[in-house]
Amino acid sequence: MSTHEFDIIVIGAGVAGGVFAASQPASTRILVVERDLSEQERIIGELMQPGGIQALNELGLSHLLEGIDAQEVNGYNLIKGNERFTINYDEVQKGIKGIGLRNGKFLTNIRKELEQRENITLVQGNVSQILENNNTIIGVSYVQEDGTTISQFSKLTIVCDGPMSVLRDKLSKVNKKVTSYFMGLVLKDLELEFPSYGHMIVTGDFPILVYPIHTNAYRILIDYPGGKAPKMGKESIERLKEDVVKILPEEMIPAFLKAIDEEPIKVMPNHSMKGQAFRMKGAALLGDSLNMRHPLTGGGMTATFSDILCLNGQLAGIDFQNETKLEYAVNEYYTNRGKDVETINILANALYKVFTNDELKEACFEYLQKGGEQATGPLSILSGINKNKKFLLKHFFKVAMQHPIHFITKPAKQIRLYKNATRILRPILKDEEVSAMI
Repeated sequence: MSTHEFDIIVIGAGVAGGVFAASQPASTRILVVERDLSEQERIIGELMQPGGIQALNELGLSHLLEGIDAQEVNGYNLIKGNERFTINYDEVQKGIKGIGLRNGKFLTNIRKELEQRENITLVQGNVSQILENNNTIIGVSYVQEDGTTISQFSKLTIVCDGPMSVLRDKLSKVNKKVTSYFMGLVLKDLELEFPSYGHMIVTGDFPILVYPIHTNAYRILIDYPGGKAPKMGKESIERLKEDVVKILPEEMIPAFLKAIDEEPIKVMPNHSMKGQAFRMKGAALLGDSLNMRHPLTGGGMTATFSDILCLNGQLAGIDFQNETKLEYAVNEYYTNRGKDVETINILANALYKVFTNDELKEACFEYLQKGGEQATGPLSILSGINKNKKFLLKHFFKVAMQHPIHFITKPAKQIRLYKNATRILRPILKDEEVSAMI
């Protein structure tokens, strides 16, 4: 395709950009520009909740999960010291499951799909400029591997260049915060009682997440709180090893020690960023370029696919030559996307803060351990199946208020629990613009 022939230009062929492009009608002419098309090994985008799988299926792209040795995840095994219990997705809704996978393999499948589509042109290049004319985005300039700069034009430009986006500040009020870091390794030869589960370990001062990503291999993500990256010198790694061994279940320790001695630790910042796009004609933000939440709950891909479904719904049947209707469609996307991702964002950011507060962590563990509605209710939100904000808030405060008698027997602790719960939730709700609900 030559210049001026595209309806949509997509910046980024990651999970957001690739799935969006692949979900468009065959009549839509699309250019996808990706900075690096080689297969990468990342520690993000490896756990897909049931809601994400359902959304991918609704987009007609569930086959992208095939052929990459992805592993079923049937629920969670929560571990605190010697106490353990499981919560099953099947108890939320019969037949649902999550998926653990290698991000690089999933992206390779997505990009193969793009290459097979006659209406999609996939190129490797570094977008150097978003082109603008009369306050309207009209296309992009990108630099090819040989150093040549190419300019291409379209009626709509979708910016989805990921969590480290260098282009979002042109289209949004950037408020990105690093809440913590994940340190990641691959554990092999694990013999677990519940091999097809995500394992949430909350024994120590920082949460640890372990889940299957391919046959005989599990990802371990160790949280490092705060906005400053962990040091990775020899002494720091030895201290990390000692700290983690103290709280890991015994059956995971040999694999962890082997992994930390044999492979470099991958470190990734965990961002939180509320979606604050401002309208500029001819463009829209999508995925982590627009909105991020703490990845502890694995809700990122579910949120992204929900956004794609929302945007696709607005673009359905659109005449890309009709600028007025196109602008209205993008406005409606920004207006309506929140209702499907707010619960994902609220739970992710709130649960991380709960698990770094000793008293609330203890209360949450006790609440979930009761089983029944106390377990399946929160899991229905985490899985991306239930998107009811009032339902989420009900369970959040029931965690802090599950022992009303403590207002009499342990008044100081009970009041502290309630105040801490409110202190955690209020700013998060404000970020999601639902503060009136509290």
